Amino acid sequence: MTKFVIFTLPRTGSTLLSKSLNKHPDIFCDDEIFHFAFREYFSPNQFRFIKLKPFPKKINYLINYPLTALKMKGFLDNYFTNKSGENFKARGFKLMYYQTFYTPGLMSYLKKNNIKIILLMRENILRNALSDLRARATGIYHNQEDNEEQRSQLTKLKVNTNDLQQKMNDIIRQNNKLTETVKDMDFIKIHYEDFTDWDITMKKIEAFLGVPAANITAGAKKLNPDNLQDMIENFSEINSWLSQNNYAGFAK
Repeated sequence: MTKFVIFTLPRTGSTLLSKSLNKHPDIFCDDEIFHFAFREYFSPNQFRFIKLKPFPKKINYLINYPLTALKMKGFLDNYFTNKSGENFKARGFKLMYYQTFYTPGLMSYLKKNNIKIILLMRENILRNALSDLRARATGIYHNQEDNEEQRSQLTKLKVNTNDLQQKMNDIIRQNNKLTETVKDMDFIKIHYEDFTDWDITMKKIEAFLGVPAANITAGAKKLNPDNLQDMIENFSEINSWLSQNNYAGFAK
């Protein structure tokens, strides 16, 4: 069985990819099993952290650190094993770069056990940043079909240029960290922009995972509009700022 991880940053199309791969009959692909806060739409297979509500998240990270290190190998050995009645040829999950900060033993396990890595990145750092800022502002991270309340909350975003620049700088820095982390691992690089050639991209991933080709349909829909003017409240200001800072190409 092929064992794999989708290694990525937020707002790169990782939910689309994980849900789509999970529709393949020979692939089991989980969501963020190392997300610190349990959410209903995440996997029931999540790693269970101890969460002490009186303490802030950073303190909880420290409390969990030694226990996580002790439990990591056993948890992953079990996770990467087909359960009773399962016969998957590939099994994996989605991992955000920041989640490696509080999961001691995780990256060393992936490297020692030759876990395949799907490195998912977004070339358009402007849209990556805007998507992240909008998700944080609205609290809506994924497209839930037929949800009128969700649509009513997705108003245009008023963008602060300092926040936007900082977010873009963070993405550039973290993309470099992602690439550096996997350089000695068995990985394939997929860009969000590759999804426009859906069938070709899916076949490339299927070959990498060593599973038979199947007709994989998209498991999620885009949340943000293609036209930035439909997304940004102060579009004229932002458009001028992009031109002044040589980012105009990202706005296309």
